[in-house]
Amino acid sequence: MPKNMEKSKKYTCSNCGAAVTSEICPYCGSVTNVKTDEAYMEYPVIDCKEAALGFWTTVFPLIFAVMFTTAGIVMMIMAISGLAEDDTVLVVLMFIPFFLVGIAAAVTVLKKVIRYMILKSKGKHIIGKFYGYADDNVLINGRPAQVAKILVDTPQGKRFIMYQLGSTSKDITVNQEVHLLVYKNIFMIEKNREEVINW
Repeated sequence: MPKNMEKSKKYTCSNCGAAVTSEICPYCGSVTNVKTDEAYMEYPVIDCKEAALGFWTTVFPLIFAVMFTTAGIVMMIMAISGLAEDDTVLVVLMFIPFFLVGIAAAVTVLKKVIRYMILKSKGKHIIGKFYGYADDNVLINGRPAQVAKILVDTPQGKRFIMYQLGSTSKDITVNQEVHLLVYKNIFMIEKNREEVINW
């Protein structure tokens, strides 16, 4: 996540020469050389719960949930049916963590699906401005997933959201408009959307 720039080096805008502390120059609107992990947060950051459904955020955890839950149930059936008479206690103890991990993964997927359904039925379309990428704590194929820093207008004023993309791709450019669907603190990036309604 981005840090405060108190100890970071100084940057100047290549277009107007002003001192800058964020990815976009506040004076001329040009893209600067400031990286997101070194940028100063000019506005408060609000909690962001992502609702997008994708392979790494939904399908993969669902596969994980099914595999672990099934393995746990099979172990329990073996213990109950006597197929593992000599090691019944051991099998039952092994069943519990497998089952719990599977249930936890299933709950994660269920939360995503519920957020998505709520957003689709109650969400409003807004436009945000993309500021940059930061590395997430999650690795996908050995590479960090990306977090998008997006400036949005809220009823309380301008706020940043740190939107976990659930992928390693970087297909949004700094200063680009981003179409979002929002309901309370649930967000989803929408592509190729033109209609915008006030939040």
